[in-house]
Amino acid sequence: MKNYQALLGATLVAVSALIAGCGDKADKTAPPASAEAKPAAPAGNDQQQLVEKYNLYVDVSNNLRTSFQEARESYVTGQVPLLQAKAPLTSLRIQNDILVDRSAKKLDAAAAIAAPLPEIDESAKAFSAALKVLSPLSRELNDYANSKGYLADNGDKARQMSADYLAALTTVAQAEAAFDKGLSARDRALTREAFEKAPKDTAAYYRAGLIYHGKLNHADAMALFAAPNDPQALAAFEASLALVADSAAGWSKKTAEQPPQNGKSCSGGMLQINEFIGQSRSVIKDAKDGVFKRKESGAMARMGRPAIVDAANRYNQNFANMIGQFNRPLC
Repeated sequence: MKNYQALLGATLVAVSALIAGCGDKADKTAPPASAEAKPAAPAGNDQQQLVEKYNLYVDVSNNLRTSFQEARESYVTGQVPLLQAKAPLTSLRIQNDILVDRSAKKLDAAAAIAAPLPEIDESAKAFSAALKVLSPLSRELNDYANSKGYLADNGDKARQMSADYLAALTTVAQAEAAFDKGLSARDRALTREAFEKAPKDTAAYYRAGLIYHGKLNHADAMALFAAPNDPQALAAFEASLALVADSAAGWSKKTAEQPPQNGKSCSGGMLQINEFIGQSRSVIKDAKDGVFKRKESGAMARMGRPAIVDAANRYNQNFANMIGQFNRPLC
C-alpha cells in the first residue's frame, strides 16, 4: 500500500470545501459538499484558475487506484525475484502504461494554468517529468508482457530491461510521494479553513469538524500503523479520534433536530461515522493490549499478513466511507 494510504476514490482530498447541509436549519438552500475544491482565493479569474488547477491535481491522484509506489513495491517483491532466478519466465506483470501517459498529460494541463499553487506545482512538474522517462520503458514492457514475449525468449528481454525500468519506476514513486504530500497539505489547509470559518454550534460547524478532525486522525493513523507499538503515535491517534467523536456527537444532535422531510428523518450518515469511530477505538484497544506485538498464528500466519495490515485496511475503508458520504446529499 501507499504507506497504508491506499484510500478509495476521492477520499485523499475529498470534501475540501464544506458548506452547510443536512441538519442545518439556518441554511436550507446551501448545496451539498463536493469532491471538487472551492478554496478561498483572489476574486475573479484567478480564483477560477486555482479551482480548475487544484481539481486537475485531485483528478490525477483519484484516478491512480494503484499508486506507482504500490506498483514499485509489487514489482520489487513479485517480479524481481523471478527475473533474478535462472528459470525460464512464465509470467510477467507490469503497471498499466495508460496510467503513466494519462497522468503526465493531466499534470501538464494543470501546469499550463497560470494561477500558482506553491504547495503542489513543483512536485507536480517533477512527477510529470519522471513519468515521461518511465513511459517508453513501461510501454515496451507492457507490450512484451501482454504478448507473452517471455515465453519466446524465456524472459531475456525483461531481465535486460529490468534495471532501467526499476530505476525509472523508483523515481516516479518518489515523485508521486512528494506530489501526494503537497496535495495533502493543500487539502488540510482548505478543510481547516472551512472548519474555522463555520458558525459555531451549527450543523455546518460539526460537519466541517468531522472532516477536518477525521483527516487529522487519518494522518495520525498512518503514523500509528507504521509504528503500532509507539506510545506517542498511539496517544496522538487517540487524541484526534476524541475530536472526531466530539464533532460526531454535535452533528448527530443537529441532524436529529431537523424536522422529518417526506416522512423521513435525517440520519446524517451516522452509521458510517459510528463504524469509523468504533473500529478506530478497537485499534486503540488492540494496541494497548499488545495485539500488534504478537506473532501471528493460524490463518493470519498462513496468509503471511500481520494484524496491523488488516487493521489499516479496515480503517482506510471506514475512513473512505465516512468522508466520501459528505460528497453527496445525506437527506
